[in-house]
Amino acid sequence: MLEMLLTGWTVFYTVFAALFLFGVTVFVHEFGHFIVARRCGLIVKTFSIGFGRAVVQWKKDGIVYKIGWIPFGGYVSLPQLDPEGMEKIQGGESKETFPEISPWKKIAVCVSGPLGNIVLAALLAVAIWLIPGNEAGTQIRPIIGTIETNSAAYTAGLRQGDEIITVNGAAIKNWYDFTVEALLKNSDTVALDVRNAGVERHLDIPVVKGDEGVRTIEGIEPAIPCLFGSVTKGSPADRAGIKSGDTVLSFNGVAILGWENFTELVQAAKPGVPAALTIGRKGETLALSIVPEYNAEYKRIMIGVQLGGSGLPWMLYRNPVEQLKYDALAIVRVLKALITPSEAKQAAGGLGGPIAIFSLLTMSIKMGILNTFGLIRFLNVNLAVLNLLPIPVLDGGHIVFSLWHGITRRKVNVKVQMALINLCAVLLIGAILMISFNDIDRKFQVKKFFGRLSGQTEQVKEK
Repeated sequence: MLEMLLTGWTVFYTVFAALFLFGVTVFVHEFGHFIVARRCGLIVKTFSIGFGRAVVQWKKDGIVYKIGWIPFGGYVSLPQLDPEGMEKIQGGESKETFPEISPWKKIAVCVSGPLGNIVLAALLAVAIWLIPGNEAGTQIRPIIGTIETNSAAYTAGLRQGDEIITVNGAAIKNWYDFTVEALLKNSDTVALDVRNAGVERHLDIPVVKGDEGVRTIEGIEPAIPCLFGSVTKGSPADRAGIKSGDTVLSFNGVAILGWENFTELVQAAKPGVPAALTIGRKGETLALSIVPEYNAEYKRIMIGVQLGGSGLPWMLYRNPVEQLKYDALAIVRVLKALITPSEAKQAAGGLGGPIAIFSLLTMSIKMGILNTFGLIRFLNVNLAVLNLLPIPVLDGGHIVFSLWHGITRRKVNVKVQMALINLCAVLLIGAILMISFNDIDRKFQVKKFFGRLSGQTEQVKEK
């Protein structure tokens, strides 16, 4: 009973934390608008933390501040940025009177939301860099760690230890780059240039749709650096001199290809018998001796270490500038693919919506604070870039309208503005719904289920 309660509490905490953190990203965006709007002298009607009916609200300097009962995100009401509302005021159709503001102030307010997200992302990047026990920076190189001998990739000539140099002619730096390039190519095969023992080869590897509908090369796994995250005090690892951040290179003379491989070797070791361990530390190679112990509670052989660097795309770099640069280039790469005819279909199919974001957040929370910080940073940069796109319903669209006004001294016709804004709003909502359906389909195979159901119906009709 107690175990069930603890499990339930863990699930509740994880879900709440994921929603709250997603809300923080939205709140920071709106707070950026709020601060600059106040600085520029704009009228602010409402600033809300959270959504829904107000739990608490008060009025100060003409602004209604409130805390909604749904504490995720927030919003700011700026009537002077509403072109339709301002036209009614200036035409005498509304009793409210708000002064017209310059297009340059409008631009400043529109930019401030995405800028708020960039500031938060930068702070998180610095935190990831400074926090002791940092797991970031364990960039997974594009090297084949394991390959199934009965896979199509093996038949095509791919081998363990092959380093992937280019994918479809594009040079890559890490395993994530490799998976993205393989995903976007709308073809049954992916062209690889690989290198092993100084010899380069060209291979055409078959690509299939995986269990979640995403294109992949089956039967291969990367050679993941086996990095120690934390070391239990007084454990065999602690006594052997292992430190957080060390990378294990070999165990009893066997080269380590990943954490799972290392765990299997430890379990195969004899408890109480010294084992040879080779580790990498700050560019040096050290030979250590460790004595594994049998843990009666967990009923397994343990040495007292936990896995470090996750190799997740938002944790590839430790330097704050490199973190932010990677995040921005990643979203730009996807946007470029969406407007490239040969890549658009695959890119659209690989997009993730609110459901995918929530799933990633819950996963990151379970993996620790650094991974959570990394994903929130990644999401904030993505939100900033997307909001600056010149689409009428987004901040970038309002910036374009204001630039036109500022340069030509003429406003864009209000009816034209509202028509474009409403059209883009409908298209954006439709895109979000489509992406959300894809999220659900990847998770629960909805299309496959209805496809089978349809096939069964046809069989019944034939009978």
